[in-house]
Amino acid sequence: MDAVISATVQVTVEKLLASATSELSLVWSFKKDLRKLGRSLKMMDLVLQDAEKREVTNEAVKLWLKNLRDVTYDADHVLDEINYENMRHMVKIQNHTKIRGCINFFSFTPPLTFRWRMARRIKDINVDLKMIEDEANTYGLQRVADFAVSLPPATETDSKTIDPIVIGRQNDESKIVQQITKTNDAVISVIPIVGMGGLGKTTLARSVFNHPSTQSHFDERIWVCISKNFDATTIFKRILECLGDTSVVDNREAIVKNLGKKLEGKKYLLVLDDIWNENRQFWDDFKNTLAGASIVKTYRDPYSLELLKDDQCWSIIKARAFGDAEVPERFEKVGYEIACKCGGLPLAANMVGGTLQGKEVAEWISVLEIGLSNLEANQNIVFQVLKLSFDRLSSPLLKKCFAYCSIFPEDSEIEREDLIQLWMAEGFLPDNGENNMETLGNECFNILLQNSFLQEAEKDKYGNITYCKMHDLVRELARSVSNSESFNAEDHSTDVIPKVRYLEMKLLKNETQAITKEKASYLRTFFLRRSSLPDKILPWFKHLHILKLYGAGIKVLPSAIGKLIHLRYLDASENYKMETLPDSICKLYNLQTLRILKCRNLHLLPERLSDLSNLRHLYFYSINRDLQMPPEIRKLSDLQTLMYFRVGGKEGRQIKELGSLKNL
Repeated sequence: MDAVISATVQVTVEKLLASATSELSLVWSFKKDLRKLGRSLKMMDLVLQDAEKREVTNEAVKLWLKNLRDVTYDADHVLDEINYENMRHMVKIQNHTKIRGCINFFSFTPPLTFRWRMARRIKDINVDLKMIEDEANTYGLQRVADFAVSLPPATETDSKTIDPIVIGRQNDESKIVQQITKTNDAVISVIPIVGMGGLGKTTLARSVFNHPSTQSHFDERIWVCISKNFDATTIFKRILECLGDTSVVDNREAIVKNLGKKLEGKKYLLVLDDIWNENRQFWDDFKNTLAGASIVKTYRDPYSLELLKDDQCWSIIKARAFGDAEVPERFEKVGYEIACKCGGLPLAANMVGGTLQGKEVAEWISVLEIGLSNLEANQNIVFQVLKLSFDRLSSPLLKKCFAYCSIFPEDSEIEREDLIQLWMAEGFLPDNGENNMETLGNECFNILLQNSFLQEAEKDKYGNITYCKMHDLVRELARSVSNSESFNAEDHSTDVIPKVRYLEMKLLKNETQAITKEKASYLRTFFLRRSSLPDKILPWFKHLHILKLYGAGIKVLPSAIGKLIHLRYLDASENYKMETLPDSICKLYNLQTLRILKCRNLHLLPERLSDLSNLRHLYFYSINRDLQMPPEIRKLSDLQTLMYFRVGGKEGRQIKELGSLKNL
């Protein structure tokens, strides 16, 4: 985590400069203190690179970085509150102007108590930053040249840059394809593919799954990813979804009956990816249910994958780093030695090759002589190689974006646009004149994909990448580098929730005690699955930037949601019983993304939705013919995504509203 603080600080500096020069800042009484805050943060920015180089071995510097992180977040919250107050007054001015005509711009000054409170907090932050600056001098941290939140140029994305390079598995593929297509068994046959993490089991299964012989031999091909928590009913439901059955049924008997109808008389291939459950009873229950009355035949010996040879790892690195181009002779020797350090694991070779793409030979030598020189035999070699790939990412912004991905549960399908919007909401992506946030986020996504930090890209019919996943070992790396900021309750006991910035969990009744008011206030991202958030504790989460309440069984979104003034991203999708959104949602002036998909009973949107002037992405669709769009959608001038618009006859709801939305 400590290696990615600089991106947070730099983004905060940019926000500060925007606040200090905004038109409404003229009416504030602490402009001088704001500028002092900006200078202090800029000074810290100059020593960050030196501090990051030392933090691994110097505990005092590590603590210094954590203190700087916390003060930076405090500054971010203060700036957000000032900007929110500015936006609140702008909305008030516009609404009064519409009703009463012209009005004095400066007649709406913030309340004196608010101004006094903000001034006090800014002074306190400046004092803290002065102490941190003095400590930096004590530790001998050096100021280095200023550096911006920039990215290396990304190569154009194609199948070679986003898919893992498959070398040395052709014989394995042929043998398995022959086994599954040459059998005449009228029963279920099972072939387990086994091997250590990073060996390429999923990649091999995918190549078998997509092989032309496989496609022509089977009536249906089904791919289901299994988590460590093996639940037969959930898997049956996912199989049905793969077969095109999207009906909402939770009863096992009904699910199995529907599945029987779909597969009756058909020859099918079912791939269960990433099975960890070794409970024989559960496994037999699953197979016997799927087979019905027939006997299940299992191949006695599992198919064990072997490690790659060193020259095969070198071939992967060459293909990843140079593509089809000829490899210059000066890279051959050092490249082969790097390949020998990959332990025969294709995942390690793919990641190292991506890291070395476009680098000079001196960087290759540095990776070998420094990064890979101290591999410890008693530790997981592939994990150490992955950590090296992370350390060699050339931008702190990329490190920050990757580390954030630890919030996703294991085996998650990560939607590309959703991930970019989450990065935006957390403030990782500055919005400047050269690139907007979405463009910069897309560049980050592509670079992480090209370097195998994100994998298994899925595309739509136009070739656009829609979803990706993280390999289990790569996710473990993300957890490792973000362990002091992120907590995923699926990976731990939820008896004790630590004080973190990012939290993903199911909130059960007995777990509410684990979240104190202090911990809730500390959070910036909260993913809550299949459980609603109690009304009484919602205001505790006062610094939330991101709130996911998908599939939470919500009937009514609490009106207290309007108090979460820092909120930039709200996802209340898959809440089938929810009929309306509260009017208070229109006070979330910072909101950039609103997702309310698969809420089939939603029939009313708030009238003042157009007050959300920072809204960029609105995801919803309605089958309700009586639903009316909120008036004056044209005021959402930053809107880029609008999935649905029902044309009305009244002024403010007609098709011409879309004419002003130039960014759609």
